[in-house]
Amino acid sequence: MKAEGRRQKEEGRKDSFLTSAFCLLPSAFIRHLFPLALLALLATTLFLPSLIRQEVFTLRDHLDYFQPLRYFTAQELRAGNLPLWNPWNASGEEWLANPQTGVFYPPAWLFVVLPFATAYMLFLLFHLILLGWGSYLLFVRRVSPGAAMTGAAALMFSGPVLSLLDIGTILCTFAWIPLALWCARESAPVAGGLALALSFLAGEPLYAGAAALMYIAASRRVRDAAIAALVAFGVSAIQLLPFLELLAGSDRAGAIDSSQIFQHFMPLRDWPRIAVPPALSERAFDAALGQHFIPMIYMGIVAVAFALIGLTRLRAALPWLALIAIVVVVAAGPKFLASLPVMLFRYPARLVPFAALAVAALAALGWDRVRRERRWLDLIVVAAIVADLVPRALPLLQTAPFRTDIVPYAREIGAKSKILRVGDVEMPLRELWIAGYLNLYDRRFDAGTAAPVTRARYLRLYHRVVARPRRGDVDALAAGTIIGKRALRPPFQLVARTANVLVYRNPTAHPMAALHTRSGAIVPAEWELTSSRARISVDAPEEGVLVLSQQDARGWSVTVDGVPRQTRLVRGVFRGVDVPKGRHEVVWSYRSRALLAGAAMTIVTLLGATFSFCQAVKKKKNFSSCQSNLE
Repeated sequence: MKAEGRRQKEEGRKDSFLTSAFCLLPSAFIRHLFPLALLALLATTLFLPSLIRQEVFTLRDHLDYFQPLRYFTAQELRAGNLPLWNPWNASGEEWLANPQTGVFYPPAWLFVVLPFATAYMLFLLFHLILLGWGSYLLFVRRVSPGAAMTGAAALMFSGPVLSLLDIGTILCTFAWIPLALWCARESAPVAGGLALALSFLAGEPLYAGAAALMYIAASRRVRDAAIAALVAFGVSAIQLLPFLELLAGSDRAGAIDSSQIFQHFMPLRDWPRIAVPPALSERAFDAALGQHFIPMIYMGIVAVAFALIGLTRLRAALPWLALIAIVVVVAAGPKFLASLPVMLFRYPARLVPFAALAVAALAALGWDRVRRERRWLDLIVVAAIVADLVPRALPLLQTAPFRTDIVPYAREIGAKSKILRVGDVEMPLRELWIAGYLNLYDRRFDAGTAAPVTRARYLRLYHRVVARPRRGDVDALAAGTIIGKRALRPPFQLVARTANVLVYRNPTAHPMAALHTRSGAIVPAEWELTSSRARISVDAPEEGVLVLSQQDARGWSVTVDGVPRQTRLVRGVFRGVDVPKGRHEVVWSYRSRALLAGAAMTIVTLLGATFSFCQAVKKKKNFSSCQSNLE
């Protein structure tokens, strides 16, 4: 009987990495209920006024990028459409393949079931709390609960983290990293793999890659790292494979111009600002910083002072010091970044939050070294940190009622032809330029895009047209609206003027879909575009090429009157197909093989993990029963 008990105990150890994926976090929450609840309460207090007023954040990318992106995606999903393609931007672009859309990211499903303003704020609040809880669990392995709570608060309310609220995908991915590192240190590779997968699905591939490297460095055993890697790859494959396919033909698949790197780097002279409080004002950006990708990097005098004390615990501090050193070097934009084969580091300053994580960890070590066993002292220190940081960050938290009628122009502008901007967008006047993804609220067609990854061949065409907007190129782009600051001569017709922004109609723009006959005539066609299909009806007076001014991409196939045909590439970018004389129905359909392969891998991984977990739970019950019999 004893031998049987030992055997089952050994089997229990072998299966612990599976059960820990579901058991570690709840048990840790129960043991540390008070500090975790306090961190959640503090974060909720920050969001509560805007939740009550049904308002949303408005600073920078909130207004014209993430809000229309989330809104459009939620609308498509509510309508029962899988948003494979966005026909309204960049003459069409892969939508689902872009991880920022979050189609397969479970927390993003809030936008489908809740009113948008509520979903938007709860989505960000969830990730701020997740970051605090994950960092607390990571820190508490080395320090007391009170010190871990102090470090977590210092991170949650720091300038670098609150600056990420308007770059939501970075915040969402970053929020999973401390939890993933905790799983690595707890030898829970399945849980760690799930955390890594969710970090990628949250939308920031660079941060997810950094999380994977940090997980490997923190893992106790190679076997654990391998299991986590397999789980992470399998669970995220449904998003990862389409993204890799998009990346292969994009503007990121090549060396980056070094001048672009140094536009948003973190100079060494900026780093002291983590301990120098910015003046209390309505400005969201610390004017003393040399970069403004991260508007404020202040981490608080209290937190930095404890971090300096934490350096005296050298052995525990060394990994965090190494992380700070790596971030300082890479964020400074060294020239070797320009030689990388993939354009990953366009904004080196984005790595600053990793240094904030390290400083918070050092602060937890420092407070643990000097604190006394008095919970009220911990509360005082947390209150001091929050009282120091939050007032400085208030300009980052500007809110207003959520609106979809931001663009002040008639809806006819961009409804049947594309918008083309000539000149630089002025940041205070983004809505006048229909910048970012603001066009998606009214489903206006925009020749440009705010997407972080774009097809390289289209960008070359687009930049050539914008740099030297010749009539023939503008017409062929189907750009029926020109927005800029310069006055244009006829036949361009002024249709709107707001502030110093001028809006012109281009009456000679080619139709979005038209037959180009062999004799040179252009015959407009009737068309309808969706997120996975384009349907065109044309009455051809003679044979020619039907041109749809939408990008071609792997996955598109075409039929003419139900018969499969070969797509022709027009102007190196657009879709075309040969049609004979007569009335014809042309249908382009989009099907992503990478998505299908990724979905199959994700389903198999989840089913395998579920089966293994059930088997582990069953063995654990048998082991517990055997132990009871032995006793």
